[in-house]
Amino acid sequence: MGSLDSKTALVTGGGAGIGYAIARRLAGDGAAVAVLDVSREAASAAAARIGKDTGVRSIAVQADVSDPGQVERAVGEIAGALGAPDILVNNAGIINPRLVVAEALTLDEFDRMHAVHVRGAFLVSRACVPAMKAKRFGRIVNVSSVAGLVGMPRRVAYSVAKSALIGFTRTLAMETARFGVTVNAVAPGYILTDTLRDRIRSGMLDHDLFAERTPVGRWGEPEEVAHLVAFLADPASAYVTGAIIPVDGGFSARGDPGESLE
Repeated sequence: MGSLDSKTALVTGGGAGIGYAIARRLAGDGAAVAVLDVSREAASAAAARIGKDTGVRSIAVQADVSDPGQVERAVGEIAGALGAPDILVNNAGIINPRLVVAEALTLDEFDRMHAVHVRGAFLVSRACVPAMKAKRFGRIVNVSSVAGLVGMPRRVAYSVAKSALIGFTRTLAMETARFGVTVNAVAPGYILTDTLRDRIRSGMLDHDLFAERTPVGRWGEPEEVAHLVAFLADPASAYVTGAIIPVDGGFSARGDPGESLE
């Protein structure tokens, strides 16, 4: 028996990377899992792997979290198939297509970052919270970033979006606390996802530099983020809400962005 037996979890951006690791871990703890992703193919492949590996029910749902109509449809589809989500992980996000200073950033780039990270988390949470309140149980975990905690050059849109998620987390936690719903955020540091591996190979990121700048001396793995999310999703975490918890090997405690400001 898992600690999340009889629970339904919705993980946005669950088709790959940190989102997939989270969905896989929650399923391993017994939750039925809905893997939501903007890519139907990624969601379907992830849900199939999770179902095969864990034996729990796992479904794929395609939606753009920045679109209100798609979000409402997706959450309704999940409720019909698995029951209304008891656990929501707002993980869907995009990374900077290029690293540039603020004045070189386009308005479209800035707005798209907010549409996915902030608007998306708001829309999916808004769709899920009423059922959580009615059941007097809910767990919402937002995936922010160390970029929302410290200043990081050439990442202004991403940093501001991830900072906004922190404010959203704290405020929603206050609004839902008396209903048995907790809202927390994790703030990953440099995690070795396939996307960041591609950036290392392309030379956009320096693997050794960021490993050296991280106090534990290495990059993190997606599963290390998933471990913390699993605790925050557990019924045993009922007294933890409004918290912003780094998973970064001490990177944000050091307060050094690790690259030249020139």
